[in-house]
Amino acid sequence: MQYTTNRTVGEGLWMNVTVRKVTDWLGEMADRPSATVDTLKSGNPDVEVRKVWVVFMATFDVIRQAAEAGVDLIVTHEPTFYNHKDESDWFDGDPVYAKKRALIEQSGIAIYRCHDAIHAVKPDGILIGMLRKLGWEVYADPADPNMLTPPAEERHTVRSIAAHLKEKLGIDSLLAAGDPDMPVARFALLPGATGGRRHIDYLGRRGAELLIVGETNEWETNEYVRDASDMGLRKALLVIGHQRSEEAGMTTVAQMLSEAFPGLKVTLVETPPAVRRV
Repeated sequence: MQYTTNRTVGEGLWMNVTVRKVTDWLGEMADRPSATVDTLKSGNPDVEVRKVWVVFMATFDVIRQAAEAGVDLIVTHEPTFYNHKDESDWFDGDPVYAKKRALIEQSGIAIYRCHDAIHAVKPDGILIGMLRKLGWEVYADPADPNMLTPPAEERHTVRSIAAHLKEKLGIDSLLAAGDPDMPVARFALLPGATGGRRHIDYLGRRGAELLIVGETNEWETNEYVRDASDMGLRKALLVIGHQRSEEAGMTTVAQMLSEAFPGLKVTLVETPPAVRRV
């Protein structure tokens, strides 16, 4: 499955590469919303770039390691400061914010968020990366790549698909609703946090038997699946966790940057999720 963008790779952009040149390229690769969160969060846009880390989240530890490794630019999918718009006026006197901000300023690393643009790529760039990681590209419906239909001769259950997710994504456990031994012929993958209405639309009108998501509001999708299962309907849910449902999708960003700027050293850096089961 190949993505399409507004930009052409390999445009001779490897010369005099600055933060601004990289972030402008990323911002223009797809038609983002006008009120985008894809902005430069720190750093000088005119500084030359040689080394880029692509991450799901620019955590304190990631920034510290990046500084030690001589990274010039971090491209992160999610916010740096714990809220969608990276608003900081409400952090006055907060010790965690202050220490993270001090590290960023001391390091001089530029941090840019690439969220809206990569989701606006057709098909969704995060989804493409996840399908490749999971080996599910061939299952995807060209008209709706979130909907997956394995060949009829393959036999899948909720439990076997959960095992595949754990193996491929390095997950020790995940959340499930519905019968784990239910046979699955048609399922949907919705990375990240896409909301209960979209989840339920795939399970209901679109006919997915199993839905795989990053996270849920527990009173929405979870309860829909519980009721459906109690009614004897073939519906089930697997919750991966937001990070593991999207992190491998950032390989698409890393690939795009490597192709567009051949002189850059671009590395996808994966980290353990913040939350674990104990």
